[in-house]
Amino acid sequence: MKKRSLLPITAFLLALSLAACSSGSSSMSAPQSAPSASAMPSSAPSEYLYGEAGDAPSADVGTSSAVLRDSKLILRANLTVESQEFDAAVAALDKLVMDKGGYYESSNLQQGTYYDSYSSTAHAARYGDYTIRLPRDQFEAFLNAAGDVGHVVSSSRSSEDVGEEYYDTEIRLKTQQTKYERLLALLEKADNMENIIALENALSDVEYEIERLTGTLRKYDSLVGYSTITLRLNEVVKLTEQPKETASLGGRVSSAFSGGLKSVGQDLSDLAVWGAYHFIGILIFLAIAAAAVVFLGKGYRKRYPKSKGE
Repeated sequence: MKKRSLLPITAFLLALSLAACSSGSSSMSAPQSAPSASAMPSSAPSEYLYGEAGDAPSADVGTSSAVLRDSKLILRANLTVESQEFDAAVAALDKLVMDKGGYYESSNLQQGTYYDSYSSTAHAARYGDYTIRLPRDQFEAFLNAAGDVGHVVSSSRSSEDVGEEYYDTEIRLKTQQTKYERLLALLEKADNMENIIALENALSDVEYEIERLTGTLRKYDSLVGYSTITLRLNEVVKLTEQPKETASLGGRVSSAFSGGLKSVGQDLSDLAVWGAYHFIGILIFLAIAAAAVVFLGKGYRKRYPKSKGE
């Protein structure tokens, strides 16, 4: 009798599993392109789009703005910035991040060494590495204002469309939620301990899957709603020059000659600073070397004494 009573429960659980698999496979066979605005589920969170309905860009902004607003794009950028006034640049970056409603996901500030502070090379002692998270609608504004922090040496950006993965996960979540409700209804009608245990185990598995899918959606919402910018801030003695038009042969030779003279001057000054910094060590080394020469000279004379006629 117990085996017969378990047959309806087992058959129902098998039917639910098949339904979940069929819905998941149908969603996975969707086209590879991002879903259009009309194909989006009505339950898709609107707060992670490119602004609210009243803040949507006008038609003259262009097709790219509409695509950015309607798709699930993860925006990323990498910047390298130079500054001759490092403290002021750090303060300007802090203000810019705050004004754009962002925050630092991570920051690493290196102060350098004592010797670095006396170097005359192009790169000075201090630098900072920052990972910045910004609201999606402030991404372009931040990149346009990066020049206020310092001299932008390099800038790159990328985008990743996760629309297909997002809506596929959303469909799977709805399927698991429906399965959970049906299992609860069965649990209320269960009349023996074996059925109750089997249903509770099934409910535990479904709860785990619901939590996993919910966490995946939250992760996508965070990555889509907040763009990621990786910024490197370098303190320099001289800013990197912008590329110029190709000069004549004479101008190129003159520029190379003057650059070589500056390089030699910098190398000599760095050598002088290095000598001053390691002065005591150099004296000790010279004293040891002189003592070794005297000792070896005495040993050589004892071993090979000169004849009187020489």
